[in-house]
Amino acid sequence: MKTIALLITLAAFPAVALAQQDETSAAAEQAAYESHYVRLSKDTEGLLLQPKAPNPNAHVAFVFSHPNRDNFKELPGPAVASHGYTVMLVNYRGDRDNPDAPPEDFLPSISEGIAYLRTMQGIDKVVLLAHSGGTHMGTLYENVAEHGPSACQGSEKIAPCDGKSIGNLEKPDALILLDPTLGAAHQMSAVDPAAGGKERDAGLDMFAGENGYDIEGKKAIYTPEFAKKFYAGQAKRNNEIVDAALARLKMIEAGKGEFSNDEPFVVKGVGIRALGARLYQPDLSFAAHTKQPYMLLRADGTRPVEIIKSVRPPAGGKQVLSMLNELGAMNYSTTVRGFLANSAIRATADYAFTTDDIIGIDWASSYTSTPANAEGVTVPSLVLTMSCHYLVVPGEVIFDHLASKDKTYASVEGATHLFQPCRPEYGDTKKRVFDFVDEWVSKPDRL
Repeated sequence: MKTIALLITLAAFPAVALAQQDETSAAAEQAAYESHYVRLSKDTEGLLLQPKAPNPNAHVAFVFSHPNRDNFKELPGPAVASHGYTVMLVNYRGDRDNPDAPPEDFLPSISEGIAYLRTMQGIDKVVLLAHSGGTHMGTLYENVAEHGPSACQGSEKIAPCDGKSIGNLEKPDALILLDPTLGAAHQMSAVDPAAGGKERDAGLDMFAGENGYDIEGKKAIYTPEFAKKFYAGQAKRNNEIVDAALARLKMIEAGKGEFSNDEPFVVKGVGIRALGARLYQPDLSFAAHTKQPYMLLRADGTRPVEIIKSVRPPAGGKQVLSMLNELGAMNYSTTVRGFLANSAIRATADYAFTTDDIIGIDWASSYTSTPANAEGVTVPSLVLTMSCHYLVVPGEVIFDHLASKDKTYASVEGATHLFQPCRPEYGDTKKRVFDFVDEWVSKPDRL
């Protein structure tokens, strides 16, 4: 996930220093493993990273995937392989013409990757590793692997999964979520309540100076009164969009749609991925810190247990405003079925992001909801957040929903969403991330 917040964060850190650090790290990683292309099936390809030398971690393998379809260069793979683990990076190549394919379409490819690893001599445990937007897919996978397709087919779902091709998924032995997102609720939190009509609603416009937005300062300070109105408007508009998509689906299924199988669905004022109308991006008083204390992996090597505070910088300014009328940035172009499968979730009247919580979301209403799927996860699980991003609170919400008896929440001080330090004093954050992953997996009796 590449966000404006991330770009601003990295701008504060010398580019040359980052580049040199990355080059040194990449060279060390590549010296530790060798890679092999594997054709897993007609629709699935894998890149297998194997350690060159025997080591104590050789019996554990990782599988990594993400719905971006090109995971062979994703950073977590080499970083984990450099610690002596075998890693299978999985690409799903089906539905090439459908960028908004339902998440369940990707699950068989992950299963194929796990099945392949289990055939390899010496491997007796497989860990499912997910990062960012891949975490909702990872928790969905684990939930269905443990409980079958019924896990995503309940009557509470706005759009239940089809389930025909996900009945016998291979079961991982553990689940690791790196800086996880909320799934459909992450998209829902990008709905702009001011963009529902022909003209922007000034009373609900978070990008208006009179409501607390500071364009030049690239930040905002919103009053409690405005925030209350904004979140009520966001919930209302979100539910209206969901209802509109369901109405169009009913027309399609009745043979009265624009096309027989699906139709375009363009929604003004719904941000794509990390963009959108989110109060917590320019105003750091929202999603500011966790409720409970957890381990913080500090740059000085200490590991205090404390309330995890997000140290991210605010995001905003003219760059965001310039995107308000751009299709594919702050305005969502998808299909009816694509929207319902990936982004539709219900919000209630009390919906809000607070300082340390997210309330008023019917987590169970979407089968791509990370917190809802976490309730079906019983294997050992790690939630590792990056404190220089805005996911420390979503990460805690997901952690609280996990059914695992063996579960860990920790955060890496000063790490951005892509594992880099947002300021020089935070040191080698990438190393701390993956050293801790190694340590967590290697704990005796965990796997």
